[in-house]
Amino acid sequence: MTKRRFGDLDGFFTPPARGGAASSLIVILHGWGADASDLADLAYPVSLRFPGAAFFVPDAPDVCSMNPMGRQWFDLGDLENGPPAAAAVILPCLADACAALDLGMDAVALTGFSQGGMMSLHCGLGTAPAPAAIVSFSGALLQPAAIIDNPAPPAVMLVHGTDDQVVPFSSIDRARDLLATRGITAETVARPGLGHGIDPDALSAAIDFLARTLPA
Repeated sequence: MTKRRFGDLDGFFTPPARGGAASSLIVILHGWGADASDLADLAYPVSLRFPGAAFFVPDAPDVCSMNPMGRQWFDLGDLENGPPAAAAVILPCLADACAALDLGMDAVALTGFSQGGMMSLHCGLGTAPAPAAIVSFSGALLQPAAIIDNPAPPAVMLVHGTDDQVVPFSSIDRARDLLATRGITAETVARPGLGHGIDPDALSAAIDFLARTLPA
């Protein structure tokens, strides 16, 4: 694992475990008030299933408004302008990473936790070509109007703990239903008793999902 910069975002980069050129890229976006180090260690267990994958876990561009030790993709008080502004940083980062690794977006999984999960949905559903897959852990679909009609929409998984006291568990049903109105069928995983976090079963479900959508 090394530090690397793509576009305007710095973060932790892990090359393919098997060496050589990457067959896929898995991007992991951290939550509000955290930073890239919070989720960087997820690359190892996922790489056991995806030895050809490269991983990039970037720091959000802004200092968190409530926690100067952490970062944020957008201010929680600006749900209208914040996500598009963050997407304007994230999407060029993805394009730069794909160019550097000689990959197309059809080999990219855009994943994230909490606010990072919100941004994975916002970015992945609002660009063409779309990534192969989106996984949102404990996230929400913030701006359904930003979803674009795409002849090859991404595969989507929504994972949420039933006891989440930060982002309501009902967010998973709202996102699933809104996506259905746009012709996108999202797979959902409800984790009984889980609060605001990612447990081993949630991670395993995401890995199994990505195994059906990404090159190994």
